[in-house]
Amino acid sequence: MGWGGQEIRILSEMKAFRAMGVEMEIACREGSQIADQAGKAGFRVYLLPFSSRLDPATIFGLRNIVRANKISLIHAHSSVDGWCSGWTGKLFGIPVVRSRHLSSRVRPGLNARIVYDWLVDAVISSGRHIRDHLVENCHCHAAKHFSIPAGADHERFSPAVDASQVRKEFALDNYSHVIGIVAVLRSWKGHRILLEACAKLLDHFPRLVLFVVGDGPLRERLPEWVSELGLSGHVILAGHRDDVPACMKAMDVCVLPSLKNEATSQVMPQAMLVGTPVICSSAGGLTEVVTDGVTGRVVSPGDAIALSTALDDCLKSTEKTTRMAQCAYEYALRNLTFERQVDRTIEVYHRVVGDHSAVGSRINSSKSCR
Repeated sequence: MGWGGQEIRILSEMKAFRAMGVEMEIACREGSQIADQAGKAGFRVYLLPFSSRLDPATIFGLRNIVRANKISLIHAHSSVDGWCSGWTGKLFGIPVVRSRHLSSRVRPGLNARIVYDWLVDAVISSGRHIRDHLVENCHCHAAKHFSIPAGADHERFSPAVDASQVRKEFALDNYSHVIGIVAVLRSWKGHRILLEACAKLLDHFPRLVLFVVGDGPLRERLPEWVSELGLSGHVILAGHRDDVPACMKAMDVCVLPSLKNEATSQVMPQAMLVGTPVICSSAGGLTEVVTDGVTGRVVSPGDAIALSTALDDCLKSTEKTTRMAQCAYEYALRNLTFERQVDRTIEVYHRVVGDHSAVGSRINSSKSCR
């Protein structure tokens, strides 16, 4: 129902595929933010309940959408829609692709084999470690599984981005160092750890500021933590922003201290393409994006001391930090662009539709792709 990295990735992909001539539609819950955003973007939106993994109304609703619109493929992105789309595919002969966006462990067993093997024609994981876990630990067929990390728009996120308006709006020039985070305000994103790390830096960097971009369930707690840790006057809560590239460009370092569940992240490639130095935790697949000491710094999840040390080194060793940021930019431009992500995804679509007996002229997803 919310609006985070997964929803942004789905809608961004839909727009990119539409530009390539692939007709896209979306099936989602009533009242969801992605329904609203997709409608505004000009996509046809179907509202289905997705009330359970065996919800007949959704399964037959998807069947009706597919038949009425000659849809070629359904792409599911989460749990309940994965089940419902899978049953629709099996019962009515529709190819189904399933994405796995989170790095949280999938318990091996029959349930995993049904969801990530039997019910689907292909699985796209947001990182190699997720794909390998499903194949090696859950014993899914390797030929069905693909790793496609989230990419960033290298035209929107580029070193040429102008951050002057953001710096002026938040008076960032009044501070000597700007540490930033761009993330939904969820507990596992590690905001508390980052606050603790910043509190440890104040003695050496008294004009430091933490620039927090994003909104979410923790928005009421953050001011309490700021006060508790003695960071009043050193934290800017910017909320949700549409000018994320400029916000990242205004940072001296962009941090993603996630505790768990992280795939390969859209945030790190975005910051890397802007040219901002990056620090992340080793949670999930983040080490597939950032190589410690080469393209940024990597610390253990939940370790505020290690994060504080990495930040201290980043802010003091400017020459080394600049060199790593340049390496990160070059790596992201070669490997982590949104264009590369879309091209690899469309390859999976063509493979699945081509291998399937019912080849049509369109693709549907829940995301409903046609």
